[in-house]
Amino acid sequence: MTKGISRRNFLTGAALASVAAGAGLAGCAPSADKKTTEAVGAADSAAQYEWEKAPEPISDIAETVDTDILVIGAGLSGCACACSAAENGGKVTVVEKTESWQGRGGGFGAINSRYMDQLGIKVDKVNAKQHWISQCASRANEDLIVKFFNNSEEASNWLLDKAEAAGCAVMVGAFYSHDDVYAEQPGYHMCMKPEGSDLKSTGFVGAEVLYNDAVKAGAEFVFNSPAVQLVKDGDKVVGCICEADGKYVQYNAAKGVVLCTGDIGGNLEMCKAYAPICVEYGQPRSQYTPVGANTGDGHKMGMWAGAQLQDLPLPTMMHPQAFCWFHGPFLFVNDNGERFMCEDTWVQGKSLAINRQPNGEAWSVFDANWPEDLVAGLPYGGGMFWDSFRPYGSDLSLAPEYFKTQIPAYIEQGIAYEADSIEELAKKIGCDASTLSKTVERYNGMCEAGEDTDYYKKPVFLTPVKEGPFYALKVGPALLTVTGGLKTDINFECLDADGKPIEGLYALGNCMGDITAVDYPINVAGNSHGRCITYGYLLGKDLAK
Repeated sequence: MTKGISRRNFLTGAALASVAAGAGLAGCAPSADKKTTEAVGAADSAAQYEWEKAPEPISDIAETVDTDILVIGAGLSGCACACSAAENGGKVTVVEKTESWQGRGGGFGAINSRYMDQLGIKVDKVNAKQHWISQCASRANEDLIVKFFNNSEEASNWLLDKAEAAGCAVMVGAFYSHDDVYAEQPGYHMCMKPEGSDLKSTGFVGAEVLYNDAVKAGAEFVFNSPAVQLVKDGDKVVGCICEADGKYVQYNAAKGVVLCTGDIGGNLEMCKAYAPICVEYGQPRSQYTPVGANTGDGHKMGMWAGAQLQDLPLPTMMHPQAFCWFHGPFLFVNDNGERFMCEDTWVQGKSLAINRQPNGEAWSVFDANWPEDLVAGLPYGGGMFWDSFRPYGSDLSLAPEYFKTQIPAYIEQGIAYEADSIEELAKKIGCDASTLSKTVERYNGMCEAGEDTDYYKKPVFLTPVKEGPFYALKVGPALLTVTGGLKTDINFECLDADGKPIEGLYALGNCMGDITAVDYPINVAGNSHGRCITYGYLLGKDLAK
């Protein structure tokens, strides 16, 4: 299934360091007519923060552009929506505040695809759906989740056609957890550019191939053009004002305005207000690119127009990848050398537990037997930062091979250590040697007994730390994106305070709310990108009618 690409060079750390979806744009305000001012005034009355208050209307418009569908943001969801609409005959304009389309991450999640059919992969939709709801504390919109489940295959194949036409390699990954409690599903697709290609993507090519095909289909992209004000006619959103080259350009959209502006992760004040759990450690270690582009502009636009945020706090996608990208289910200790959690949990669980530790960091501690211990546990667990980026169906024995090359690289970077004794290891990581020794001794005793009476890790993952050399890999959470935003209905139209659709205003990607809540449900890995593709594909077709 993999085409022209090796396991080692398939995905570099640089490519993976920016897993997140969407692109941002500057905020906007309503137009200056009386009906619009009254509508915004009602929204402003409930404002708690300065950015929730609509700015003064803009009147000095230098140029007016007419279109049918205005997409604000050229990230994955924006490019998907624009491409789908243009291919179905829609007149589409995309405005983007940065100088280019924006793509990041390593791949996307699908509920099904023709690649999965060829590999015989069957997603347990009941398990996947119920785990999703559970991980979101039953606060997500089930209708939206089901819409993703029911349409993911068609949209995924649409994108895969484009990736293949561009000569890209496609791989479905084997790195998902087989745990019964933290059950994950296969279906993470990696689409990477071929060697010698003119494509510019450093990781997942999805946004780029969609952008290219959108342009071919007639969509117009206007870069370096931040949106500054939505335009309303009464209660209907009919366009947007952008600022470019020191002048204001008003785009009139006959069929709708689509907010595809990304998340709030680059806006510290909004994170403090709406997603405070990520502020101390996750937000400063954000791996979103381009840095600072995701400033919650679409969220502000929508609120100024009367749209409502989903219930707070907004969910975060925090993964333990701020330092080393491998840590498995091995013993975790904090900077004091103390164990503090059950280590066989999912990536969000690890991130949140580590986030509460001194300095928001931890150490994965294991011994020379780690390759055998890793392989022995994979039939029962796995997932990101536990398993390597292997193709689906590959031999489990391949799992340690990549990390055998990465651990020396971590050591050279100063974020991992190797030592001949636990005492020496403690000195290198900067903790009290007697504390770490006691921690390891107690842990080894529970491994021998086959029962973890401290945190109840599953016995299969109780692997002792006895045979040198010993290793300590630094682990810390990084914020990838805040996956929450504006409430929408099943057709992606933003909802007002009464739960009614705001005519002409839509939201996709991480500007859209209620598809996740409390936490990002990693049980369908890559679902943030997957829904950008699926929802963009669906909305583009609908608006083009």
